[in-house]
Amino acid sequence: MQAMEQSVAIIPHDYPEPVATDSYIIPTLGLYHGSFVFTYLSTFLSYITPYDLPVELLRDAFHTKVSFLQLILEALKVESGYICLIAIFFLISLIPLCYTIAWGCAKEPDDDLNPGPTVDAIIQAEELSLEESLHCRKSFLGLMLQVVILLLIAGVIAMFVTNEQIASAVDHTPTVVRSSLLDAATYLRDAESQMRFVIAQGLATATERIRDDLEAVDKLLGEPIQHHLALFTGIDIIFESIIEISTSSSNLSRRIHLLQDALARAAKISYEAEYRLDELQIQLTVLQRQCTFRDRPLCDTLRIRNFEDTGLIDRIRKLQADRTLAKLMAMGEASRNSSMHALSQELTLARATFRNYAGEVRNATEDQADLVEERLEELSNDTEATVSVLSQTIGELVGQVNRTANFSDSFFDRYREIGAILWLAGLATTIMTLLVTLILLSALSCGCCHADNKAGITLILGAVCICIASLALSGFTMMEMLLGAHGQLFICHPLYNEPDYTVLQKLIDKPGLIYPTEPQYGIIGELLRQAAPADARWSQPVQISLSKALNECEQGRGSYGTFQLDSLLNLSAKIEHRKRPELERAIESVGASEEPFLGFTVRIQGILEDMLYDSDLNMTSTRIELTQLSPDKDVLTFIDQLQRVSAQIQDVATSSRMTTLGSRAKRLQLSLLAPLEQLRGDIVYHLTALELQLSPWAAQVNKSLTHLRNAQSFLDTDAAEVCYNRSDTYRARLRGHLDAYRNYTTMVLNDRCASCRPLFDIFDAMRMLFCHHIMDPMNGLWFSAFLCLFLWAVATPLSLMLSSTYRRLEILSTKLQHSNSHRYNARASVREDQRESSHWSTQRSTVSVMPDIDRSNW
Repeated sequence: MQAMEQSVAIIPHDYPEPVATDSYIIPTLGLYHGSFVFTYLSTFLSYITPYDLPVELLRDAFHTKVSFLQLILEALKVESGYICLIAIFFLISLIPLCYTIAWGCAKEPDDDLNPGPTVDAIIQAEELSLEESLHCRKSFLGLMLQVVILLLIAGVIAMFVTNEQIASAVDHTPTVVRSSLLDAATYLRDAESQMRFVIAQGLATATERIRDDLEAVDKLLGEPIQHHLALFTGIDIIFESIIEISTSSSNLSRRIHLLQDALARAAKISYEAEYRLDELQIQLTVLQRQCTFRDRPLCDTLRIRNFEDTGLIDRIRKLQADRTLAKLMAMGEASRNSSMHALSQELTLARATFRNYAGEVRNATEDQADLVEERLEELSNDTEATVSVLSQTIGELVGQVNRTANFSDSFFDRYREIGAILWLAGLATTIMTLLVTLILLSALSCGCCHADNKAGITLILGAVCICIASLALSGFTMMEMLLGAHGQLFICHPLYNEPDYTVLQKLIDKPGLIYPTEPQYGIIGELLRQAAPADARWSQPVQISLSKALNECEQGRGSYGTFQLDSLLNLSAKIEHRKRPELERAIESVGASEEPFLGFTVRIQGILEDMLYDSDLNMTSTRIELTQLSPDKDVLTFIDQLQRVSAQIQDVATSSRMTTLGSRAKRLQLSLLAPLEQLRGDIVYHLTALELQLSPWAAQVNKSLTHLRNAQSFLDTDAAEVCYNRSDTYRARLRGHLDAYRNYTTMVLNDRCASCRPLFDIFDAMRMLFCHHIMDPMNGLWFSAFLCLFLWAVATPLSLMLSSTYRRLEILSTKLQHSNSHRYNARASVREDQRESSHWSTQRSTVSVMPDIDRSNW
C-alpha cells in the first residue's frame, strides 16, 4: 500500500487547463455605472407590499385561466397599502380645488377698507399701519411661494430626468436582452468547449502517459527489480570476483604449464640418462669381472644406483600423468573444452541474463501492453460518446436560446410602443407641471415689478390651473406608482430576495409560471430533460433549486457540478477504472516474472565446484621426495669411489680401465645429470609456487561459490516477491494516471472549469436593468409627481392669500393717495409741514397701542 501511495504521489498533475472566453457583451454595456437616487423607495414599498405573493393567482393569470377583472379584484384583496396610497394621492389632489372653492366662497368685500376721502387722523394712522402689515404679509407669502416654486422646479427637473432615464432604459432593453441571450449562447458554447476539453484532453493526457509508461516498462519495472536484486544479492560483485578467479586461474594454469614443461624436459633427460647409466652399469659389471683375483674385493665394492632405484623417473612420470594437474592446467587454456572457457561462457550468459532482464520484461509484456491500449481505446470511445451527449444537450439549449431571441423581436416592438406611450405621458405631465409652475413664477415676477394687479390675477389663474392639473397629476402619479410598485413587487423583490430567492423559486420552480403543471424536479431539471437526447441514460434526475444554482453561480462554481450534469453524463462511473473489469484485468496482467532468475547460476556453481574439488591437491610429499632424490649426487659419489678404488688397484690394466670408466661417468654427469639436477630443482620450485598459488585460489573459489549460492538462494526464494511487489507498484502507477485523470476531471469540472458566473452576470444585468434603470426611475417619477402634487396643495393657499394681499394693497394704496390729495396743498408752509409730521408721529404712536384694530385679514 505504501508503494502504491508513493507511485501515485510521483505522478505529475500538470494536465492542460481550459481557457475561458472573455467575449461577453454584458460587462461592456455599463449597466452598473451611475447613481441610483431613488433606490430607497424600494424600502418604503416593501412595507406596503404583501409579504407572500399570490403565486397561484399569478400562475393562473400567466396561463390566462382568469380574466383581467378577476385578477384586479383578487389583487385588491391583498393590496391595501397601495389602495391607501391611491387614496392619499387623490385626497391631496382635491386640496387645491377644495381650498379654491372655499376661498372664493369666503372672500370678504373690500368695503372694510373705507375707500374715499377722509380727514380723520386716527383712520389715516390705521390705514398706514395696515399697509405696513400687508407689505410684511406679501413679503412672507412671496418668500414661501418662492420656496415652493423652487421645490416645484426641482420636482419638475426630477420628473424630466427620471422620465428620460425610463425612456433610455426602455430603448436599451432590447439591446440588453439580446446581449444577454447572446452571452447565454456564448456561455453555453464556451462551457461545452471547456468541459469537452477537460474530459477529452485529460483522458488523452492520461492515455499518453500510460502508453509512455508501457513503452518504458524496462526502465520503470525491469530496472528497479534488477537494481533491487543486485543490491540485496551483490550479484555484480560476485560476477566480478568470478572474473578475478579467471585471472587467477590463468596464472595458476601458466604455473602448471611451466611445471609440465620442466617435467617434460626432465623426463627426456631422464630417459637418456637412464640409458647411459644402464651402459655405465654394464661396463662396470664387465670391469668387475675383469678384475684380478687379488683386486676383486675392491672392485666388488663399486656400486652405482640407476633411475629405477632412485624412483626419479617414476615421480616425474607420476606428475606428468596426474589428472588433477592436467585439469588445472587445462582450466586456464583458451580452448573450447577448457573449464575457464566454459566458466567465461556461463558467466557471460548469466551476466547477460541479469543485465538484459529489463529488456526481457519489455518483450514479455508487449502483448499485455497492447491489451491495455485496446482497453484504453474503448475508454476513449465511451468518453467520446459521453461528450457527444453533452454536445447535443448544449446544442439544443443554444437552439432554445436562439429561438427565444427570435421570438423576442416581436415582443420588443410592442414593448417599445408601450414605452413610447409612457414616455409621452410622462413628458406631457412634466410639461403640464412646468407650465403651472411657470404661471406661479410669472405671478411672482409681476409682483417684483410692482404690477400687483396682474400678479394677483395671475396667482388666481395659477390656483385655478393647479386645481385642474392636480387631478391629472394625481392620476399620472397613481398610474406610475402602480407600475413602479408592482414592478418592485413582482420583479425586483423576487430578483433581489437573495440568497434564498424564495419568491422567485415559488414563481419558477414550484409551482412555476412557465409550465402549466408543476415541474417534478424544478425548471433546471425540466430544461435539461427537454434538451437531452432521447437515448440519454440518466443515472438520477437533476434536482437542483433555482436559488442554489444562482448562489453557486454567484460564487463562480463550475457548471458541471452546479447543474448536476453527471446525472446526465454519468462521467464519474465511466472514468472510474475500477468499475471497468476489462481494463482492470488488462492492467493486472502487466507484470514481471522471476523465472529468468531461477537457477540461472547453477552451471556456474557446478564449474566452481569442480574447480574447488580440483584444488584439493597435495604436492608436499612429492616435493619432499623430489628434494631427496638426486641422481647427480649418486654419480658423483660413484666417480669419487671409482677414483679411490682405482688408486688402490695393483693391476695397471684394471686401473686404466677404471680411469676410463670414471671419465665416462664424469661426462655422463656433466652432460645429463647436472642439467637433470637443475630441472629437478626447477620442478621443486614450481611445485612450491603452485602450492602457494593454489591455496588462496581455492579460498577465492570457495568464497565466490558460497556467495553465489547465497545469491541464488535469495533469488530462488525472494525474487518472486520482489517481482510481484515491483509489478504491483508499476500497476499502481498505471492506475495512478487514471486516478489522477479522474481526480483532475472531477476537481476541474466541479470547481474551475466552465464557471457559471456569466449566467449570474446575465441574471444580475437583467435585474439591474429592470430594477435600477427602469423601476427606480419610475418610482422616482411618481415620487417626484407626488412631491409636485403636495407642493401644489401647499402653493394653492399661498397663491390665493398672496392674491388677496395684492388686491388689498392696491385698494389701500388708492385710498391713501386720495386722502393725501386733500391734506396737502401748495400754500402750506414749512412750519406747517413740520407740525403735520409731528402730528402724524403722534397719531401713529397712538394707533400702535390701540387694542381694537381689526386684524381679521391676517
